[in-house]
Amino acid sequence: MTPAPQSTPPARKSGEAPRVLIAEDELLVAWQLEALVRDQKLQVCGLVPDGQGAIEQAGDLDADLVLMDIRLAGRMDGIEAARRIRENRGTPVIFITAYGDPTTRAHIERVMPGAPVLAKPVTGAQLREAIAEVLNLN
Repeated sequence: MTPAPQSTPPARKSGEAPRVLIAEDELLVAWQLEALVRDQKLQVCGLVPDGQGAIEQAGDLDADLVLMDIRLAGRMDGIEAARRIRENRGTPVIFITAYGDPTTRAHIERVMPGAPVLAKPVTGAQLREAIAEVLNLN
């Protein structure tokens, strides 16, 4: 029997920044996202290049949020990895992709209703707004 997913990320100690896992197979893009996350005073708990690694690391690193590319290294795409992370942990996911075509967006909406989708390249303002939305930091 699988445990029920959490409805919200685990609470952090007072003053502790949320932990963000970045799932991105292009290293330069991952580093850019890492810099944007750190600029917002959040912790980057890990960088992973593939879907299976994202699933494992989301739990192992106790991530509060996952920034997920759609096309990742390995067999599993980011949409399936995000579905499994949400199912296992309830962790919110923000998709960051160069593939924002209507078919891909419709697939994301079917699998992960309401998940934000940001087009690459992402700006700090776009990321800040999406993070505030999913982590209720308003």
